[in-house]
Amino acid sequence: MKTKHILTVASFSLLLAVQPLCADDAASGQAAALGQAKQVSASPNTHPEAQWFPDAGLGLFIHWGVVSSRASGDLSWSMLANKPWRDQTITPNAYYATIRDWKPDRVDYDAMLAAAKAAGFGYAVMVTKHHDGFTLWPSEAGDLGTKSSFDGRDFVREFTDACRKHNLKVGLYYSPPDWWFDRAYKNFNYRGNPALGMDHEPVTLPPRPADHNAKRAALVRTQVTELLTRYGKIDLIWFDGGGGEIPNDEVRRLQPGIVINKRNGGKGDYGDSEVTLPAKRFNGWFETCATCWPSRKWAYTQEYGFDTAQFALTKLVLLRAWGGNLLANLGPKGDGTVPPQALECWSDMEKWMKHSRESVIDTRGGSWPEQVNVPVTTRPGAAYLHFLPALPDRYPGTPADEKKFALTRQIMPALPKPVSDAVWKNAPRPQRVILLRTGQELPFRYEDSTLTVPLPPDLRDIGTVNVVKVELAASTH
Repeated sequence: MKTKHILTVASFSLLLAVQPLCADDAASGQAAALGQAKQVSASPNTHPEAQWFPDAGLGLFIHWGVVSSRASGDLSWSMLANKPWRDQTITPNAYYATIRDWKPDRVDYDAMLAAAKAAGFGYAVMVTKHHDGFTLWPSEAGDLGTKSSFDGRDFVREFTDACRKHNLKVGLYYSPPDWWFDRAYKNFNYRGNPALGMDHEPVTLPPRPADHNAKRAALVRTQVTELLTRYGKIDLIWFDGGGGEIPNDEVRRLQPGIVINKRNGGKGDYGDSEVTLPAKRFNGWFETCATCWPSRKWAYTQEYGFDTAQFALTKLVLLRAWGGNLLANLGPKGDGTVPPQALECWSDMEKWMKHSRESVIDTRGGSWPEQVNVPVTTRPGAAYLHFLPALPDRYPGTPADEKKFALTRQIMPALPKPVSDAVWKNAPRPQRVILLRTGQELPFRYEDSTLTVPLPPDLRDIGTVNVVKVELAASTH
């Protein structure tokens, strides 16, 4: 076929690297409540040990704690009255009383992370302390956690050991806001007025003592230092609010190669979006933390559905096409077991990863949607075209009266419509085109630097993402 223009592999990679695209952070109500509304631009850590992050692709977020045994209501946030979003509400006193009934006796991070590794996860981030103040390790600071409740059991140790056993990068989530520490001075009415106390009774809150914030900052510094010095190398720390009580420079002194998110009152290493995937490309490293198992809450609940592999892989592909990571959240049950719906999804993801992993792990983003009508990822010598499945308009398992985040496109605003032909303008010259699921070589057209790859219905698995690998011709000079 006649060709008027050829891009070398090297020039094609450079083109993708310099596209001036970005996305803005949208401060949610929760972000504003945690003091995260004014985030600054991220600046990636240049330390050699931090360079794994942009290629990782898929991370596991683990939200598990005090309220998980209730199977309703989110961690910490369920304590607030009059929230504008759908969530169960209980009083703070009732919330903390559940500690007496919480029996986390079946948590098995070894089995959990073995299954996650097989499903394609490359890193994991464990919630070590949420806003409720309960520490999942026996901290010497504070008076709420496993040191007093579970004979000093160290869930963080169990998690970090299992991560290393299964070759997963180790991430720790930590909340500087501590509602237990602040409880005598905190208003548990999300709307503000009237101020509500620990039983949601109207109260007149006393002023905070002059040294209160300094004491909380000391608590944060001590606890974070414990996390960064007791458990060996920590690859990532995920702060959730606060104002830099322990500055990022101090974090890096303790762990020079660590990756830090940008919710610690200063520059972090990467941008992020929460629950909703970005509508346009970020500039630099980024990650979306998304509720998946269950699909609309961080902690375990029976009120929503669970992502299938069809949904989870579509989220992953959309993010990887722009060079981002998916931090997919798991809410284990109160006893620590993984919901069967999540294990079923991971099993399906494992099957997909066996043939198509190379398209999303250790890859970089491509020129979608500017030049190609399907999400594309790249690596030296190859590109990957992702034919997406047809997803339902409404997110499965969403209550009928739910309006916010009820539609699939509210979660994935950049989701393209499924197509029968992939069309890539200004494409590099292909050598072969292969359907990864079967290994079958496919016919294609390449004219005037436009690559067209049809994928007929009889070659598709309609329940998942079908990946076509484009092997690129040798560089032409």
